[in-house]
Amino acid sequence: MARHAHRASGRAGSFVAINCAALPETLIESELFGYSEGAFTGARKGGSAGLFKQADGGTVFLDEIGEMPVALQAVLLRFLDDWTVRPVGGAPKRVDVFLVSATNVALEQAVARGAFRADLLYRLNALEVSLPPLCRRSDFAPIVHHTLASIDPSRDIGVAAINYLAGYAWPGNIRELRNVLSRLTLEEHVPLIDIPAVAAILARPAAKREEQSRGSTLHEQHCAQVLAAYAECGNNISKAARKLGVSRNTIYRVLAEVANRA
Repeated sequence: MARHAHRASGRAGSFVAINCAALPETLIESELFGYSEGAFTGARKGGSAGLFKQADGGTVFLDEIGEMPVALQAVLLRFLDDWTVRPVGGAPKRVDVFLVSATNVALEQAVARGAFRADLLYRLNALEVSLPPLCRRSDFAPIVHHTLASIDPSRDIGVAAINYLAGYAWPGNIRELRNVLSRLTLEEHVPLIDIPAVAAILARPAAKREEQSRGSTLHEQHCAQVLAAYAECGNNISKAARKLGVSRNTIYRVLAEVANRA
């Protein structure tokens, strides 16, 4: 959807996608806004333009914006106020970018618990588009055909097989569908994929229940690990997140889940 918005805008500049959850907290500002040579220890020769400058005249897609650290949210908000890039150790420069952001986090709830700035939410939320999960898409069949064609254009899939796929919950959405179709093209060497081939890949109802049970156990173990780290770190969310190597929102979600159970 972000790429479609970029193409529809008619912008001649680049489309730059940024996964906010994957950027180290200590490097986000320099990655987004750049830095000059010698601005800090380890800065590369010649400095770096930064991702926003690279997208000048184009589109910046901030994926998983809900995972951005609160301190960096303030820096992003300042940028959105005047669209001026301020490189670390460098001179400010205005840029012209079309900004698209995405998240699977309920940002209003994140604002309520202090994990996301309300003023940044209001600034970003000029136009909101909610994408339904794959299991509720009315265009499921075209999505299957398009995805399969991108994997192996020589293969096709029957209507009945698509209907069988449509009955699955798809908790992993498009990524899971792509994975299943990739496995089908590798394991089945016939031009047309049919129901038996799909059924051999997807878990049957009994197997699904067993898998869900295992998943529930793993989830409980994960929650227990998070709570233990949270207690060991003196109820400090940032320290617990660093100890486990996860985002702070992960800690928030587990704490909220435990509170709701109580």
